[in-house]
Amino acid sequence: MTEAAADPVRARAGRVLAAIALALGLAMLMLALGLYAARRQIARDAVTGWLRSKGIASESSFQELGPGRLVGRLRVGPADAPDLTVERAEVDYSLAGLIAGQGVQVTSIRLLGPVLKARFRRGRFSAGALDPLIDEFRKRPPRPGAPSPRIEIEHGRLVLDTDYGLLRANADALIENARLVRLAVVTQPMHVAAAGLQADLGSATLEAQARGDRLTASLGARLVHAKLKQGAALQDGTLTLALDAAYPDLSRAAITSGTARAALGAATIQAMGASGKSLRLQARSGWRWTRAAAAPLTGDLSLSATAGDVAAAELRLATLAADLTGGYSTGAQPSVRLTGSADARGGWGGLGPPAKGDSLQIVALKRALRAFRASVQGLQMALDRSGAQARLAGPARLIPDAGGELRLMPRGAGYRLTAAGGGLPALAADIHAVSVSRGGVAATGAVKAALSIGPLQDGVYDAAGELRIAGGEASFLASRCAELTAARLDLGANSVERPSAAFCPTNRPLLSVGRGGWSLAARAERAAGAVPSLKARLSDGAGLVRLADQGGRLSASLKVSGARVRDAAKAERFRPLAISGAVKLARDLWTGDLDVRLPKGAPVAHAALRQDARSGEGEVRIETGALDFRSGGLQPTDITPLAQSLGSAVQGRAEFSGGFHWTPSGGTSRGELKLAQVDFKSAIGAVTNLSGDIRFTSLDPLTAPVGQMVRAERIAAALPLSDVSASLALDGETLRVARARGSAGGGALIVSDLDVPLAAGEPIRGALLFEGVQLHDLVEASPFGDRVDLDARVSGRIPFEAQGGKVRISGGDLHAVAPGRLSIQRAALTALTAQGSAQASSAAAPPVAGADTFSDFAYQALENLAFRSLEARVDTRPDGRLGVLFHIVGYHDPPTHQEITLSWWDLVRRRFLGRKLPLPSGTGVDLTLDTTLNLDDLLSDYAEFERLKGSGQVQR
Repeated sequence: MTEAAADPVRARAGRVLAAIALALGLAMLMLALGLYAARRQIARDAVTGWLRSKGIASESSFQELGPGRLVGRLRVGPADAPDLTVERAEVDYSLAGLIAGQGVQVTSIRLLGPVLKARFRRGRFSAGALDPLIDEFRKRPPRPGAPSPRIEIEHGRLVLDTDYGLLRANADALIENARLVRLAVVTQPMHVAAAGLQADLGSATLEAQARGDRLTASLGARLVHAKLKQGAALQDGTLTLALDAAYPDLSRAAITSGTARAALGAATIQAMGASGKSLRLQARSGWRWTRAAAAPLTGDLSLSATAGDVAAAELRLATLAADLTGGYSTGAQPSVRLTGSADARGGWGGLGPPAKGDSLQIVALKRALRAFRASVQGLQMALDRSGAQARLAGPARLIPDAGGELRLMPRGAGYRLTAAGGGLPALAADIHAVSVSRGGVAATGAVKAALSIGPLQDGVYDAAGELRIAGGEASFLASRCAELTAARLDLGANSVERPSAAFCPTNRPLLSVGRGGWSLAARAERAAGAVPSLKARLSDGAGLVRLADQGGRLSASLKVSGARVRDAAKAERFRPLAISGAVKLARDLWTGDLDVRLPKGAPVAHAALRQDARSGEGEVRIETGALDFRSGGLQPTDITPLAQSLGSAVQGRAEFSGGFHWTPSGGTSRGELKLAQVDFKSAIGAVTNLSGDIRFTSLDPLTAPVGQMVRAERIAAALPLSDVSASLALDGETLRVARARGSAGGGALIVSDLDVPLAAGEPIRGALLFEGVQLHDLVEASPFGDRVDLDARVSGRIPFEAQGGKVRISGGDLHAVAPGRLSIQRAALTALTAQGSAQASSAAAPPVAGADTFSDFAYQALENLAFRSLEARVDTRPDGRLGVLFHIVGYHDPPTHQEITLSWWDLVRRRFLGRKLPLPSGTGVDLTLDTTLNLDDLLSDYAEFERLKGSGQVQR
């Protein structure tokens, strides 16, 4: 206790004791006014009468009464509840002053066993019935030069009723010349109850003694239990105070100085959510005070503190020690300035023990924080009217037992926090400001860290905001979006590679760590990553993200407001799609419901996710429901490029159901596609009522077993097909059509062994089989149908390969299965070379050789040729043109009968050579015709014709 605090207390107590003692002494001296012969009875009546005149009820008796001394017993106050009783009062006095008119002078007062009952309520002291007498003597100024009596109290007892409880104390005191020479007070245990405070105090001792011009005082008290309303509590404590100062002279302003020491010890203590054992606080101060109005109390101050088993939430410190030195000043601008250091050894278990699935950095961080040594150098603390401030002028280090170091260093107006070694995550934080409050510590700045946390592997974080540490928990409130990139988001078989996102602040902390776990809450933007298991890539993701790990158990809530999914397979399976929905993780089970839409907004599918995080087994189910295709609306090519073969203007219905299933050892997938009454315009013509069910045994790679059947009612090609059916299969890279059959020209047209690669640019291979097909309609619909007329029913096989819009045929063979007719206008034949013979009828002249004449005969034969056999060899030549080598056996059959009439003279002179002669009807023909066609151009022209025929302009 400083003298500034002690002086008013001592002054008031001294004045009260002196006033009481003098009042009693003078009351006892009233017997000197009585008759000595009847001195005892008369003195008693005089004293009680005088006190009665002051309004004080009393009772007194005297055992001894003489000219300079009296001894007696006194009670003041009601008989049943006296305020003061004195078992023996000894008063020595002098009558010498009576002659000089100075009255009776009391030289000493000795009180044995006095008992005083008083009250101290609302800052006001009351001694009950003695109050009027005390007030009178306090107001009466002492006579100048008058000596002060010697006052001694032995075995006194005080019963003081206060606002906080009943104080009972035993006291001995000695006052000489109005100075306290000796004081010894022993209080009894008491219970203290005040606003927000409950305490049980043990016995306390107060001792004070004056030696010359110095006063020493000491206080020792036992604190059995104390508890504040805010939750602070102390158990089994002790408090000691020691004061050494110049004896105060309250009569004048003077400089007073001294030293004060205080010590507080406690077996256990709790405050602000923390607890500790073996607390020891020591303070020492050298102070200086001028007893004048508004004069400040100044001094130096040294503080030291030690404690053990300190616990605050998950923080445990086996030892804690701090030493601070500085100074203080009171008055109009009170302040305290301290500088020092602190050391501790312990650990923080806020992240929990290492758990299965923790990354190496998280394991290292958990181990580092569970056992460490911490030291703080250059700690500066200040307290004034503006509040409390703290700053580091030196390094603060946390050195884990497992190795590595966390270091906080001053840097400009802020600090730099780094982590290195021991497997700790790479960390660099710039702290701009730090504030310390009753609730904890807050720091603002920016941080960059590299670590794996939860399912995020090798993450790199760039964030800025405020870090708050209070109640054993650290929380980070972001001031901007935190940028994240990582090598992997580990979700088992469906892990995301190279994820990235911006985590933007919400109304909750972005990251909270403590209480055995961590949590993350953010609004995600620009989320992206690749999902190798699905061969897909995510981009432009947005939504709300909630991640938490409590006791090693991860939970998650992802509300996806939008994201784009692109196919990353070698052979593109689907167009870019937009997804939205929710994904959750609870009790080691991932569940999700996602809606899949086209970028323009049309819904196309629903995906349901389920995965057991413990076993690693899971699945995603994909259901499209009934998809209605219509011209000008949804088209299959909007969903998948695999539907390009369907052409355009698709109308009808399709439905897909399937999904992926995975385990730690691998994954499977399957699905089913149903087509119903699908009409579309293909490159070869309109397809009507395409239907079928295709069962996929794998979606990656896309695989369907042999025997998948599709059917079409009609294909309006150049050679119309009806009742078309196809047996097909998929092997992941190629669509294989084992056999596709359709009715055409009274026969059957078959596609056999057709391989259509799913990757663009790869060649298509197959064979076209003709079984008794009438070619008339095919030739009629061709670009040269106006110049060629063919009535032929053929069979054969045409192997082909198509790539880049070009068709190549090798070893094609066709042959007529019935007699027919061929008519080729002469203008359609160019560079014709004919070899063979023509047999005239019996009426005709014998044949005559002649190149020009026989060429003309060949033209005539092809214009009106009835054949009994027709064979054609079809091959693509090196120059890319399609070569067709015909071998035709038949006869010339013009619409009107023709004959050649020649004279013998014409034959002899060969006048018929070089002349145009009619080929006689019935002339036998055995013709080999070698011709070429630009098939690529013909097919391109035909495809363009079909496209224009189906366009709006042509239709109009």
